[in-house]
Amino acid sequence: MSTIPVALQADFAACQALASTHYENFSVLSMFIPRALRPHFAAIYAYCRGVDDIGDEFAGDRLKALDEWAHQLTLCYTGTPEIPEFRALQHTIRQFDLPRQPFDDLIEANRRDQHQSTYDTWEDLLDYCRYSANPVGRMVLGLFGYQDEYRQTLSDCTCTALQIANHLQDISRDVVRGRFYVPIEDLERFGSSLAEYRTGVITEAIRACIRHEVERTWELFRRGAELEPTVPKRLRMQLRLYRYGGEAVLRALEQQNYDSLSHRPVVSTGKKVRIACKTLFKP
Repeated sequence: MSTIPVALQADFAACQALASTHYENFSVLSMFIPRALRPHFAAIYAYCRGVDDIGDEFAGDRLKALDEWAHQLTLCYTGTPEIPEFRALQHTIRQFDLPRQPFDDLIEANRRDQHQSTYDTWEDLLDYCRYSANPVGRMVLGLFGYQDEYRQTLSDCTCTALQIANHLQDISRDVVRGRFYVPIEDLERFGSSLAEYRTGVITEAIRACIRHEVERTWELFRRGAELEPTVPKRLRMQLRLYRYGGEAVLRALEQQNYDSLSHRPVVSTGKKVRIACKTLFKP
């Protein structure tokens, strides 16, 4: 695999700095990623993190900012990007022949976030994850040369599970922001309502609903795990690390009796170390 051109090394360094400073349940650039691929992982991460930051935190016109992000993406495929992180991304896209659609889908997810804050059904939530989460897994598979539908579909299961686990973990934060990722249909099925959920106070009905979502997320993780035996060891270990991290969030939710409204479940540093060791020593 070719090295990073000298002219782009500072651009890739900016991506790697971003990947190393942002909080995640697990480091994006773990020891399981082949060294030659780490700059490209960082370039993809910088893109994903940037578009999410616009959608969640940008103080100005977010839709306009997302349009500019899409313009820079277009330049990756048709011209010369003006932003360092996009210049790095262009090199990654060209080297691995990455299709544009997953990158566009992430922008679409953040556009949706500007006008949609609730989801009526589980299927509606899965459709949102198709844009907000699944593209990332497809990009990662692309770095390893996999763009077949079978592996991508299994990757979608894991990415959707990770996204929903993150939503369940961040319920207390999202309620304050006015975003509600638990389907309204499910709240009503267990005897609650969106109005009650908006109060941010746990009830037995909400607890039962969250438990239901946790159980469905476990099933997505189980299905997604079928991808791991089909890829090389280093990628298998990285995928397993992500899955174990998401499953640890679900266990943390279970341990506090499905109440993530009163207290955000966390994966401690000690648990992260144990998960990394488990990933390392499992065949």
